[in-house]
Amino acid sequence: MERETKLLFEGIIISALGFFISLYFGKIWLGLFIALVIGVIFLGRLLSLSEKEFESKVAYRVAYGLVILAVLFHALAFANDYGNRNFQKDILLEIRKTIDAGITKSDVQEKLIYVLGQYHQNNRESIVATFRDLMPEQLGEDGVYVSDFDLSMTGKDSSIVDQSLDDNINYFYEIDEKADEIKVVVVTDISLGEDLEYENYDGQKGRFEMMFTLNKEGVSYEVLN
Repeated sequence: MERETKLLFEGIIISALGFFISLYFGKIWLGLFIALVIGVIFLGRLLSLSEKEFESKVAYRVAYGLVILAVLFHALAFANDYGNRNFQKDILLEIRKTIDAGITKSDVQEKLIYVLGQYHQNNRESIVATFRDLMPEQLGEDGVYVSDFDLSMTGKDSSIVDQSLDDNINYFYEIDEKADEIKVVVVTDISLGEDLEYENYDGQKGRFEMMFTLNKEGVSYEVLN
């Protein structure tokens, strides 16, 4: 086996090991850095082995210069991507927050508005009683509000449903009989709120949280964090 071919296979094996071991431990940037370093070493070694194969020193210097440019380009690209990683993460989290807010409004707010409409149209005496009559499946045990997603999961054959599926949104409710009022609190598992030290309703910290309120005056919501 020629030295260059042997070097190529060694570089591929070492790069793969370095990258995938780092990836296994969740250190993807370390894996990319290791692959970059090994690539630089491989190109340098390849040039040194093939120096005698060039027809002239000028051709060798041209190839050497191209390798240097390629290394610099990839090093700068890596540094730029690494520097922007938090910026990109923040953008994705903002997009996720927007999606979570839209999902909860569709799931919770629309139901509360419907209950409010039925309360007024039928001249019911109590908002709470109206909600219990129309949406009993939403009121779970221990103050857990059952979302449409959870209802769709429990309504399917458990033998074919992946139990690990989760919408990463937690719902809770509070009923004030005296004030004739229902509050639904929504906490996400992924989206972050404005205050990272904020104590969420479910014990998490710094997560995006909203509260919907239904009473005789109407339906309202506010972002708590």
